[in-house]
Amino acid sequence: MKKFTWILTALAWMFSPALAEISTLTDTDAVASSEKAVKAFVGFEANNILLIKDGSLYFSLHGGVALNPSFRLGIYAATVANDVNTCENGKNISVDYNALGILAELKPLSFGKFSISIPLSAGAGFSNIQTQGSENSKAKDGFFVADAALHFNYQITPALEFGIGGGYRFFLGISEDGFDNGDFNTPFGAIFINWGEN
Repeated sequence: MKKFTWILTALAWMFSPALAEISTLTDTDAVASSEKAVKAFVGFEANNILLIKDGSLYFSLHGGVALNPSFRLGIYAATVANDVNTCENGKNISVDYNALGILAELKPLSFGKFSISIPLSAGAGFSNIQTQGSENSKAKDGFFVADAALHFNYQITPALEFGIGGGYRFFLGISEDGFDNGDFNTPFGAIFINWGEN
């Protein structure tokens, strides 16, 4: 019986480093696996924009999946928060627009809690152009839109990110009531917050 006990003790002592190594590998693999896992995110962004050469606010909600810490894909929905009022050909006109689309964001630089990212988006929508004081004068004009930006991000917590940035938004297909793409194309500044799984 004593021999059996000694044999078990010797075997346990011999294999303990291997078991420890297997345990270490398992823990490392788990961390690597968690880093590679697809994670969901949602966010809110506010822009200051030019519309018909007048300032306005643009809000968007977005969400999607982070395929890895440096790249994410998603969708967005956006609207102009306050109508722009202008005078064209002697008519007082109110203008705003809404859009839906897809987005991709690449994060090439990261240092500590700070990072720099390049978001790109493309979508479609419609403009609302209404002549004030006239009934049934509301026209909807379809368009395509795309933008590119540079964002500076700060990771407040593992799940919460805040940032500022700026970019340029391009339109294609605007032709209602004498307006064209140039009336909607705009540089913009952005402030945003994102929440993601950690």
